[in-house]
Amino acid sequence: MKQTISVKMDHEVLVYMNGISYSCKRHWFNHTMQDLKMDIIAPKMREGHKPCPAILWICGGAYRVVDRSIWMPEMTYLARRGYVVASLEYRTSNEVQFPEPLIDVKAAIRYLKAHAETFAIDPDRICVMGESAGGTLASLAGLTADKKEFESGDNLQVDSSVKAVVDFYGLVDFSIDALNVSEGIPTWTIQEFLGENYSKETAKKASAVSYVSESAPPFLILHGTKDKVVPIRQSEMLEEALKIHNVYHEVYFLEGAEHGTDEFYQEEVLQKVAAFLERVV
Repeated sequence: MKQTISVKMDHEVLVYMNGISYSCKRHWFNHTMQDLKMDIIAPKMREGHKPCPAILWICGGAYRVVDRSIWMPEMTYLARRGYVVASLEYRTSNEVQFPEPLIDVKAAIRYLKAHAETFAIDPDRICVMGESAGGTLASLAGLTADKKEFESGDNLQVDSSVKAVVDFYGLVDFSIDALNVSEGIPTWTIQEFLGENYSKETAKKASAVSYVSESAPPFLILHGTKDKVVPIRQSEMLEEALKIHNVYHEVYFLEGAEHGTDEFYQEEVLQKVAAFLERVV
C-alpha cells in the first residue's frame, strides 16, 4: 500500500547527549585525571531557540555509587514539558569524602550556566533535583549558593545558585541527635561520606538544615511513609526549618512508599513535580 499523509508537528524533537565532560578531577590516588560527565536531554534544533528552564538531576546510591543515566527515561516526562534535563556523575565515597561530591554538583551547575546558549538553557531558571544521596546533594547545593568554600574548578565567573530544589527522600541532618532516631541509615554510609572519625562540625557542614535561611529557594519534598532507610523524620526536619524561615515549600508524603520505590516516578507524582516547577521556575 502506498499513501501520502500530512503530519502535524505536535511536539518538539529532543536529543539525548551522552557523556559530556563538565569537570576534570584528580583520580587513582591523585596520580591520574578523571573527566566527570553528564548526560543532557535538550531540543534537537537549538540555534535561535528560546531559552528553556533546566533541571540538574542527581542520582542516589548511598554516596558510594552513581549512575547518571539510570533515571533519564523518567526525566523525559519533564523534558517533554519544556525543560532541558541534565544528569551528572559525581565522585563517590569510595574515592572522596564530603564536601567533594557537593563541589562536583556545584561545578555542574556552573557548567550549565556557562554553556547555557549551547544547550538552549535560561541560566536564571536552573533547578536541582535528586533522590536519596542525590536529594542530600540537591538540598545542599540549593542552600549553599553563598558558600565560597564549596566552589572550586572551572567557570567560577558564574555562580551556582538555583531557582528551586526538589528533594526525593534525602538525608538532610547528619547530627548525632538526628541519626539516633534514624535507625535505618547504615553507619558505614555516614562514615564513608563524612570520614570514619568525623566531627560534629563536619556533620553540621554536611547537613542541609544548617543552611536554611530566608534567602533559600523554594523546595519540594517527597518522602515515603514506609521508608526504612532514610526515615520520614529527616524530611519533616527540613520542612520545619523551611517553615521557620518562611521559605516557600511543598511536601508530599507518599502513603506506603518505601525508599526509592516506583511510586515516586508515576505520572501522578511527576505531575506534582511539574506543577511545582511551573509555579516557581
